[in-house]
Amino acid sequence: MSQATTPTAEEAMHTTLDMPFEDAVPFVQLEHELADFETVKVTRLDRMIEGMLGEEVERTALLVVCHPKIARDALEIDHELAGMLPCTTVVYEKDGDDRVHVHHFSATKAIRDLGCCPEDRGEAVEELIAFTGERMTEVWENIEAHAGSATG
Repeated sequence: MSQATTPTAEEAMHTTLDMPFEDAVPFVQLEHELADFETVKVTRLDRMIEGMLGEEVERTALLVVCHPKIARDALEIDHELAGMLPCTTVVYEKDGDDRVHVHHFSATKAIRDLGCCPEDRGEAVEELIAFTGERMTEVWENIEAHAGSATG
């Protein structure tokens, strides 16, 4: 029996890049920053797992970013929502695949789908989701538009 996915999962953003992993991570980071997301942290999960568990996994980086308007609006809805921030995009390789994958689940949609917002603030959360979607759509469009020239 398969479990239904939430809109957060169904509407996740995904693309692939035909460039070296080490070029893809800063490229994806820059495209987020050009859309006014501040980089909070770039973490290499593969290195952390290898260093702490002694196990190897495919190269994987987390790009943790936050947009000031998204953060402000989330705080205005309810300070507890800050615990669902910031936004994270994963850049990773898969065995047997020569492309680099870029994937993003919407933190603001997760707020809605997990029922984390006060009931009376649903409209404000929908506005937050719309704004976040606009910003991330710009990021994704730019990633796809500029990928060919990113390493040239």
